[in-house]
Amino acid sequence: MAIHKLDLTDFHDADYSLFAIHCDQEDYHLAHSINTNLNTRLKRLNTDLDFKSPQRSFFSLFEWENYALESTWNLIKNNCKIELESLGQGLFAESQAVSLKTVHLLQDHPTVDYFLKISGNHNLEKKTLESLNKISTISMVYALEVAALRSKEYLILN
Repeated sequence: MAIHKLDLTDFHDADYSLFAIHCDQEDYHLAHSINTNLNTRLKRLNTDLDFKSPQRSFFSLFEWENYALESTWNLIKNNCKIELESLGQGLFAESQAVSLKTVHLLQDHPTVDYFLKISGNHNLEKKTLESLNKISTISMVYALEVAALRSKEYLILN
């Protein structure tokens, strides 16, 4: 009987660039601005990023597959608001109060509004960063070091 060994060094992190975007616009408006200025075709996916731990949270997700450059672009919203129900106390014991809580996709970067993930054959990181900085509605954009992220598993989209 043959013995099969699994070599864990065969697995390596996916090759992608990650940009942090600070922007007050709605997700569809930012996607349109990126499409206009960078000649991309980001489109909203039918299903959002969905996490069920501890509360259900949904993060909007846009995607564009660039077949010419063999790369995939994803625009991901970093925050979403969830409703929390709590029972009243004292005089209001029979009423239920609803409050909103903001949940972040990557807890390491709570001030970032969006992430732009470019997977695959992408070696134009500097040019992309310069083009993103030219968009007037973006307050700030910078590249993130993927190896330094603590919760990289949330960026695995496929």
